[in-house]
This record gives sequence, C-alpha cells and structure tokens, in this order.
Amino acid sequence: MDIKLKKFKSYQKKWKIAAVTFLFICAMASFFCGIVTANISNHWSRDIIEAHSVYDTYEFKSEFAQALDEVILSEVYYRNENNILSGNLIDKEELVTDFKRYYGIKDGIITGNTSISETLDGLIIHGSIPNSLKTNFDEYKELVESRLPLYRKMYIQNQLDDYKRSVRYLSGVNNFLYYIEDSNGNVVAGNTTRGEMSNIDRTVVLSSGFSSDNIGVMAYTQNNLYMENSDYKIYAGVRDPFALGDKFYNLGQEYAFAKAGLPILFSVFSVSTIIILFCLVYLVRVAGQSERGGKITYLAVDKLYNEVHFLLVCGLMMFSSVFGLAILASILSEPAIFWSYIFTTILAVIYFCNIAAIISYITSVARQVKGKIFLKNTWISATIRRMAELFTGKTFRGWMIFVMLCYGLGNCAIMGSIIFTAQMGKIIICLLCVIGLFIFNGFCMFLFLRALRSLKRIMISARETSKGNLQYKLNLEEISPSFLNFAEDIANIQDGLKNSVKDAVKGERMKTELITNVSHDLKTPLTSIISYVDLLRNLKLENQTALGYVEVLHDKSYRLKQLIEDLIEASKVSSGNITVSKMRVDYRQITLQAIGELEEKIEAAGLEVKVCCPEALYIFADGRHLWRILENLVSNAVKYSLPDSRVYIDIFQAEGRGILVMKNISASPIDFDETRLTDRFVRGDASRTSEGSGLGLSIAQSLAEAQGGTFGIKVDGDLFKAIVSMPLWEGEEELFEDGLENSIS
Repeated sequence: MDIKLKKFKSYQKKWKIAAVTFLFICAMASFFCGIVTANISNHWSRDIIEAHSVYDTYEFKSEFAQALDEVILSEVYYRNENNILSGNLIDKEELVTDFKRYYGIKDGIITGNTSISETLDGLIIHGSIPNSLKTNFDEYKELVESRLPLYRKMYIQNQLDDYKRSVRYLSGVNNFLYYIEDSNGNVVAGNTTRGEMSNIDRTVVLSSGFSSDNIGVMAYTQNNLYMENSDYKIYAGVRDPFALGDKFYNLGQEYAFAKAGLPILFSVFSVSTIIILFCLVYLVRVAGQSERGGKITYLAVDKLYNEVHFLLVCGLMMFSSVFGLAILASILSEPAIFWSYIFTTILAVIYFCNIAAIISYITSVARQVKGKIFLKNTWISATIRRMAELFTGKTFRGWMIFVMLCYGLGNCAIMGSIIFTAQMGKIIICLLCVIGLFIFNGFCMFLFLRALRSLKRIMISARETSKGNLQYKLNLEEISPSFLNFAEDIANIQDGLKNSVKDAVKGERMKTELITNVSHDLKTPLTSIISYVDLLRNLKLENQTALGYVEVLHDKSYRLKQLIEDLIEASKVSSGNITVSKMRVDYRQITLQAIGELEEKIEAAGLEVKVCCPEALYIFADGRHLWRILENLVSNAVKYSLPDSRVYIDIFQAEGRGILVMKNISASPIDFDETRLTDRFVRGDASRTSEGSGLGLSIAQSLAEAQGGTFGIKVDGDLFKAIVSMPLWEGEEELFEDGLENSIS
C-alpha cells in the first residue's frame, strides 16, 4: 500500500513543478560552466588542456617573444637616444615612400631625371625636364623643400618614441632576464649577469650567425632582421618560478587558476547534464497524468501538428544558434564588463527559451504517445484523412468540391479531345467524342437530379419532424452518397426526439400519479389528526400543560396541511396540470379584495397598506390564479415586513400590460441573492422560525407565467419589491363600453 501511494505521489503537480525547477537550475549551472569555459578557451585556446606548464602555452611564448623583440629594438637597433637623434637610423627609401604616402604623391608625378638630394632638403635634376611635366615638377619641388625636413624630424621623433616605449616595457618586466655581448664578449646591456643566467633552464641565445632556443619562441619574434646586421649576441630567459610584479607573473597566476578550474567546471557540467537527463526522463514518464495509468490530460500545445511543432523547435534552435554565436563572440571580444553582462543575459534568455521549447516538445510527444494519438496528430495523417473524406461523403462540402472538379475535368478532357481530333482531321473520332460529351453530361445530370430528389426527401422529413410527426421514416437507401451523412443526422434527430418525448411523457405520467397518490395518502391521516385535535380542544382540559400541547398540535397540524396544499399546488403548476380560464379581471378590485380578506392579519402585524390606483384597470387573466398570487404576496408582506411600517401597492399600465408593484421593508436583512427568492423552499427568514413553506413566491411566479404574465423581484437594501405584469384586456366588451361612454359624453 505504501509503495502504491509513493508511486501516485510522484505524479502530483508539485513534484512536476519541482522537477522543472531543478532542471532549469541545473541548466543555469551548465550555462555558467559553458560561459566560463568559453572565456578560458578564448584566452588560452587548446593550450590550457595540452600544456603541462605555463611555459608551454602560446600566451607565454608570445609574451616572451614580445619582450625579446623589445630588447632587440631598443638595445640592438636603436641603442640610445643620441644614435636616433643623429639620423643614422633613417631609412631614406622608407622615408621617401612614407612621405609620398603621407602627402598623397603618386608615382610618376616626377620623371626619372629627378631624385632627392642626400641632405633630404631638395631635388637633384639629371638632364632636362619635359615641358609637359614642368608644372608638376615645380609643385613637387616646392613640396619637398617645404615639407620634407619637417617630415624627417617627425620620422626621427617616431623612432625616439618607439625606443622609449621599449625601454618602459623592459623596465616593467622583472621576470624576463637578458644581457647582450659584443663581438669581444663584453656585456654592453642587460638586467642580469652571466652567473644568474647560467642558473636558468629556459633560455634563448640569439646572434647573427648562431641561435639557441629551448623555449620555442623563435617563430614568434619579428625583429630577427636587426640581429643579422649586428655583431651582438643576446642571452635571454625567465625566472622559475615567477616573481611578483609583472605580466609573466599574472600570466602564471591566470594559468594556474584556469588549469585548476577546468576539472571543477567539467564535473559540474557533467553532473548538471546527468540531472537534466534524469529530470527529463521523469517529466516524460509523468507527462499528462495525475496518477499511474490515469487519464491523459492534453495541453493547448498538443493541438499543433507534430511536424509543425518539430519544425518550430528546430527553427528556434537554428536561429538561436546563429544569434547566440554572434552574441558569444561579442561577449568574448567585448572589453567593457557592463556590455559583457548585458550580452551574457541575452544569451542566457535565448538558452533558457530553447530549453523550454525542447521540454515542451518532448513532453508533448510523450503525452501523445501515451494517448496513442501521435501518428493521428500529424499533418500527413490529417491530410490523408481529409482526402479520404472526399470519397466517403463524410463532408458535404468536400464531396461537392470533388464532384465539381471531376465534372469540370471530364468536360475539359472531352472538349480537348474534340478540338484535337478536329484539327487532326479525325472526323469519326471527333464525332464519337461529341457523342461521349453528351453521354457524360447526361449521366452527370442524372446523378444531379438524383441528388436533388434525395435533398427533397430530407427536406420533407425535416418538415414532418417540425410538425411533430415523429413516425415519419426516412429511407436511407434512397439517398445519394453526397447527402447520406446529412440524412443520417436527420434520422438521428428524429430518434432523439422520439426518446425525449417518450421520457417526458413517462415523467409527466409518474409526476401526475405521484401528486394524486401523495395528496390522498397525506390528506387522509392529516384530516384525522386535525379532527382528533379539535375534539381534544373541545374537552375543556383542566391540565394547562396538556392544553398547551393540544394548541401546539393544532397549530402545527394546520401548518402541515397548508404546506401539503402548497406542495401539491406547486407540483401541479410546475407540471402544467392546471386549467387556466382567462377573462377580463379588474386588477384594482381584486387587489383590494385580497387586502380585505387578510385585513385582520395586516392589523395584527401593525402594517398599513397604501394602494395607488386612481381608476379601474382591466387585465386578461384567470381570476382564481391571480387571487392566489395576490394572496401569497400579501401574506408574504405580513410575515416578513418590519412591524409598524407601510406596504405600498402601485397598479398602472405600461407598454400594453397591467403592472402591480408591491413594496415593503423587510424585518430582517436580505443578505442573499434576490433571484433565489423564487426558488422552491427558499424563505426570507434565514432562521426559519416564522410560518411559511418557502413555496409562495415560486407558486406565484409559475401561476403568473401560466397566464402569460411575468413575476419579478427587486431588492434594494431592506426594500423588497415584487412586480406582477399581466396582459391588458383588449376584448370587444371593453371597446363597446368605451364607445358607450364616448356617446353619452
């Protein structure tokens, strides 16, 4: 029993919500691991996995090669500031090329007879200048003489800035050690000694004729050309381990952190993936069910065709892949932390949308497979079913479309054959096609007339059914296939109406028998009880207690008698077993009579009735039933009105009807829906201490409707308002009296 209960608990909604929540938490963890791994891979590439130490990474070798290039540039090429300022390092060809590029001078603007002087302050002419190039030559000469010296100074200043930048860079790295020897073995520059360098394992030796590299950085250096033109030899290496304070130290720390973090990220990602798969399997197992083997509950998404749903999910994933890769590239290349956070948030939203879409699709497939509707809920299956309906006649529209297409295509084919054979001169075949055209259209006309006859039979059957002739039988064998489904529906309607009428007649008969039997069985013993109670009252009992009991029996027996009469009358009214004899009735007079009959009860309740009706108002109603309605309303006012208050009765005509409105103040609050007051056994006294059966207003409403009138109730706070509307009398007698009065006047 406990095991079965646990199985059912796993299908509860709260566990499904917990599984989805846990799945998304694990998805968030895997997303975080992916982002961090992508950042690490972007910075370290595959070296972070394959390298045994930071010295084997591309980042370290690039940094070492940059430091070595800065040494070559500053100590071998530039050497010092005076060497730069003297102009000894100026490459004239490069200077002229850069000068032309800077000022936009095209090749060919001068001839081969001109060249720049050695002092770089003018032009030297070899031979004569052609007249056609004289103007361009003068402009070029003026530009060289005015701008070239300034550009030469700018060129030297750029070299000086480059030298200072290299010096600053070398001064900022304390883990990169080097020294430089000249051809005589003398140390000319460096930040370490031979003895310290000899204790370093990872070194590079670089000269014009010899090089040694046990670090693997030679492929990354860019200034080896300067060494080929120099007689210097460079010894370079790095400390092991790195000392605090420069880029090499930071690089080592980042490598150690990334190397240690990768196993953790991989473990978290693996565990998250396993949990995601487990949650997904659980959701597939309990999808669409609240208990094991229970009824399948489908969602709105299950209405999508499975192919359409699958394509939507694939389209979303493809769009997300393209868009997500672009955003990931922006994250990896964006230096601003703020924008990196923004792009990461967008990528997370895209990722979770894809997760939700995949879960929705998988669980939808699971529900449909459990409900055995997966193949049925496919676009291909639905298309095949619709095409099949065209041939089975299940849809009138589809069948007619199919028939019209066949008719049109048949005529087109025969007419095409007639035209083709006429052009080919095949007269006999053409005549046969014409005869075939008439035969085909005649056959189609026969089927059309048959279909119209079927439609006529169906219309006759519907007309007979509307007249109440439920015995009319529609022969389905005479109906054409195009209207067969329609004819079956009409036949089913007839059968349904027959069964409904049969059940209704049976129910009315049972209700009538019940009313008759109950009225006789209840009234007979109740009459005996009332008679014996009256005899006891006439005995003049001396025991006051017994006399009090007799009075209680007397009151309760008469109340029970009234309740039985109300119940029987309510049953008769609701079943329609009453006779209505409508005639001209004076609405004002019958109301005053009802008030007069209950005058003693009205005075005992301390009520004052105000009737507002200046003249007689004739209505078309049954006086006996109208009297019962008014008696119930006045009795209801006597029972439930506030003592020493007034009851207002207004009688008037409006829109061809006579209307009576009775208003009184309720003694107890009416704290429920006013529409319930006309229900059976509903009383205004919630404590049920007052007299009444709760049937009075229900009987009044039924009697009013039986006479063609209406009965309504309105409640405004403690103000109770009953409205009885009856049709006005429009008989000849009234017209005669009106004419007589007009003639007398």
